[in-house]
Amino acid sequence: TGWVGLGFSPTGFMPESDVVIGWVKDGRGYLKDRFAATRTVPPIDHFQNVQLLSSSEAEGMTILEFKRKLAACEPKDRSIEEGTTRIIYSYNDNDPVSEDSPARHQVSGRVSVNLLSGTGNVEPASLEADHVKISLLNSNVRVPATPTTYWCSPFKLPVLQDEAHIIRFDPVVQRNHEELIHHIVVYQCGDDIQPFLNVSWDCDNPPDNVPSQVRKCRGLTVITAWAVGGAGFSFPSHVGLPMSGATGTQYVLMETHYNNEQSRSTYVDSSGMAVYYTPTKRQNDGAIFQLGHIVSPLLLIPPGLSSVEVQNTCPGRCTRAALPVGGINVFASLLHSHTVGTAVWVEHIRNKTKLPNIDQNFNYDFNFQDVVLLRNEVKILPDDEIQVFCRYDTSDRTAVTIGGEGTLDEMCLAFLLVYPKPTVAACLSQVQRRSFVARYIVPAVVAGYYVNTVNSTADDETQVKQLAADLRRIDFSTGASVRLWRDNYLRDRLRSYICSPPGIDGLVKLDVIADPPTTTAETPVPCVGGSVHEFVRCI
Repeated sequence: TGWVGLGFSPTGFMPESDVVIGWVKDGRGYLKDRFAATRTVPPIDHFQNVQLLSSSEAEGMTILEFKRKLAACEPKDRSIEEGTTRIIYSYNDNDPVSEDSPARHQVSGRVSVNLLSGTGNVEPASLEADHVKISLLNSNVRVPATPTTYWCSPFKLPVLQDEAHIIRFDPVVQRNHEELIHHIVVYQCGDDIQPFLNVSWDCDNPPDNVPSQVRKCRGLTVITAWAVGGAGFSFPSHVGLPMSGATGTQYVLMETHYNNEQSRSTYVDSSGMAVYYTPTKRQNDGAIFQLGHIVSPLLLIPPGLSSVEVQNTCPGRCTRAALPVGGINVFASLLHSHTVGTAVWVEHIRNKTKLPNIDQNFNYDFNFQDVVLLRNEVKILPDDEIQVFCRYDTSDRTAVTIGGEGTLDEMCLAFLLVYPKPTVAACLSQVQRRSFVARYIVPAVVAGYYVNTVNSTADDETQVKQLAADLRRIDFSTGASVRLWRDNYLRDRLRSYICSPPGIDGLVKLDVIADPPTTTAETPVPCVGGSVHEFVRCI
């Protein structure tokens, strides 16, 4: 059945790939370590760092089992690390005439996988015998003919007398809509959305058409999340998400991100999420703890740079207020950025000492975002500091990239699956808006790199959208303008921190504000309620 090739690639393409090619002939297996410098037949390495363990050929199938070290042994080897591994593969139905000259492949392809971490994607058959499957599906949504649409659909979960546990979720992507569905997130809501259960909306356009009872669910307590390239996820046997009963989730809002790149008007979609629950409660109540940068235009990345890092902090003051005395245990993670993201990692600091990273993916692939089951659970204690880093490559872009919901905008988020359930659902940070204007926009205007002015005191949603439009006008055509931005925004650790309590009332608590001194006295105010789009400033 010919030869087969497998490669570990930095980009998903052949150049610079660490490759093995092998076959079975006359009952004997052959396998060689190679390196592909270009898109030609990869030559045999001088150092052979693979060991063939077994080989077989039957019914049109060739199986070669081999082993190699995870760490690179020499410059032409590629290490296998935590996070995404890009695999390339190829084969030809004809055995090579010699080891030096295998015929050109007949079939080739590429795929991204997590080799060192589990995905938790066990089959539903391994769940509790009494598990029940429910489907949360959009109902024939006529997708707007725009590149980015967030669609909001509310649902009521089954009413049970006692609390149950959600134990698995699966994406349900309509056939031929694989490239349309970017992500699906399910949020906890209150019973005040009950009058709107048979209605769904474009979440953002215009926002006034979406009832406030629905809008306030977005961005708060995440129940499940799935993103492009990912699979389903089963919780470990000792953890479940509370549902129904006196305190469990009863109402939810499903947010579907449609990535309609060609602005087609013919899409009618019924994708969604399948959720499995068991009335037999497990040992621990779990939750999703969201960290990173607030989704806003204040995440701003200059163009033309091969490596830009952004840091987001959840301070000890927040974890002290949010976590039980014994802390929480992280058992899985979903790291998220968009198309210019190249790496996402979560650092863990205790008593000013850096501990091993909670999760990391230094080969991030936007088209492969999967919930990763950690090999070892990680304990986060009160007063620990958690930092989420994202690295971006904007070398192919000529305009500034800002934070936002669009696929070509950017995000920097980590969804940690934890138990026991903490008293906050999210701990997010960003540069304070007023500081952002004073410290970064004003110098850019003075230097001539910015063509507009911004109202630095307005905080409503309309002004934030206007700010996003204005930021796209920053001129990064000179090295001096890029240096200005790097010297200020990218190196600054001045942040506001938002600790959002879980729940259904839309309350948002700002735990720490780290603004520069102001020239006018400001009166401290208590944390009060607002929609998720109206973060209230507490001093």
